[in-house]
Amino acid sequence: KGYLANPSAPEGVRGSDEFVRVSWDEAYKLIHEQHMRIRKEYGPASVFAGSYGWRSSGVLHKAQTLLQRYMSMAGGYSGHLGDYSTGAAQIIMPHVVGSIEVYEQQTTYPVVLEHSDVVVLWGLNPINTLKIAWSSTDCAGLEFFH
Repeated sequence: KGYLANPSAPEGVRGSDEFVRVSWDEAYKLIHEQHMRIRKEYGPASVFAGSYGWRSSGVLHKAQTLLQRYMSMAGGYSGHLGDYSTGAAQIIMPHVVGSIEVYEQQTTYPVVLEHSDVVVLWGLNPINTLKIAWSSTDCAGLEFFH
């Protein structure tokens, strides 16, 4: 209630003020006004539209698509590259092995070792992770780390 009454100088601890019911139209208006204020004050790079969010089938139920559509219509946003499953690998792998690889057929360890002077394992522990798979473990891959 305090924030709605005076958004430029809210009183008290954030989230501790009294709950106020507003209509969906008013909620959209409040969100949009603050979004535009932040964009104007700090620029479009200050707005991150990288919601992961799980979804139901169908594009309309994908939170990230809806969020980014709104942010694009409102003037742009900062997004993200990659995903939480593969991290920076999607960005780095094309420069290292020539393709994204994380969602493709991987180059085998014998081929990597045959064509490399130095192999750096960054952010992984193959002794543990090669024992985890969707359908079966990669026991053949483990032999290169013992």
